[in-house]
Amino acid sequence: MRDQVVLISGGATGIGRGIAFYLGDLGAKVAICSRTQENLDKAVTELQQAGVDAMAHVCDIRKPDQVERTVGAVLQRYGQLDVLVNNAAGNFPALLKDLSYNGFRTVVDIDLNGTFNLTKACYSAWFAEHGGCIVNISAPFEGAGIPYQAHAAAAKAGVNSLTRTCAVEWRGQNIRVNAIEPGPVSDTEGMQRLNSELSVQTRNAVPACSPRDIGKAVAFLASDDARFISGQCLAVDSGSGVDLLKLSLAE
Repeated sequence: MRDQVVLISGGATGIGRGIAFYLGDLGAKVAICSRTQENLDKAVTELQQAGVDAMAHVCDIRKPDQVERTVGAVLQRYGQLDVLVNNAAGNFPALLKDLSYNGFRTVVDIDLNGTFNLTKACYSAWFAEHGGCIVNISAPFEGAGIPYQAHAAAAKAGVNSLTRTCAVEWRGQNIRVNAIEPGPVSDTEGMQRLNSELSVQTRNAVPACSPRDIGKAVAFLASDDARFISGQCLAVDSGSGVDLLKLSLAE
């Protein structure tokens, strides 16, 4: 990853932060964006203290004008863009009967529409002419159905479909597009929220990986070793997605 430029949405916390540090350790120049200036300042300071060439830009990925400004700032700083990681997401546990119209719409807007916005902006500003790699962070439950996650599952199903379509449409332009489906990931806000609804038996049965483990999968998909891999959804979940329908959830 040395001297490659990587843009990571939601890169200030959780999985995105783990990806940023891992790719930075491999020599990448890392740009992170998020809605919260405080989180960005803390993360970019820590990245720079670790020797990573890093920058941050405030961005609500639901708003195309902010997305385009962010991509422009990255290109102005580094003069290139090699990898986009669409990681930013919104989620909270809610049964369908308790899920509000606005709650469903908000998660889809962040997870799916936000992924499209940033993908399109990077394509138009750089990838169309220069090629590149896109890695979308999805979820392993989008094809199974799981209580408390109808909104996120619907959005991530759209992300996976978008992943495959982008891979097909852009394969002649040296653009590879893949997705990663993380299972339980420790030290993330989303996992802490969902854990409150999962039974003790379920939590103990599914081992959690770390955000850094997701970073390793991103590094592989972005590397030349994966040059013939595109349009794929890679589960990084200790096999939990295979048996997802049997998860025991608390009432």
